[in-house]
Amino acid sequence: MGSPPKTLQEIAEDIEKDVGNKVKYVSLRAPDPAFPDVPIVNLTTLEGRQLCVAVTSCGLCTVGHTHDSLDGLSHVAQDPDGSGQTEDTSNPEKTHVKLSQQVSISSAMCEEAMMVQYYETIYSLLDDVSPMYRAAFCSELTDKLMLLQQSQADD
Repeated sequence: MGSPPKTLQEIAEDIEKDVGNKVKYVSLRAPDPAFPDVPIVNLTTLEGRQLCVAVTSCGLCTVGHTHDSLDGLSHVAQDPDGSGQTEDTSNPEKTHVKLSQQVSISSAMCEEAMMVQYYETIYSLLDDVSPMYRAAFCSELTDKLMLLQQSQADD
């Protein structure tokens, strides 16, 4: 029996730990009040490019091109019933639909409907936007393989 799936928050926290040495800056941002269920990660690539990345059930996507810029977040948070409303104004106790419900549609539908590029992992996102990340990843992998080869030769 496997471990339970990670929450979006746990995935966002793992991003901070996993890529911290392959980017200039990475930090989990405080939740946006309008989208409290969407963890947001600010990062700066080795080239100095700032990104604001949302962690959603469809995957990771860039929602801004500066830290804390959430311009693209509204494209990620589409309403599930197609009404065009993200708030239930008829019931004051229900001020918004939970984002986990809003993005529960399949990844393919997310991409087709909103023309948003989703990535399965932070590694694939960084590989796409940061040539220096790719080079650092390849260098680290090469070093590990050389150490493995050296240790096998010593045995």
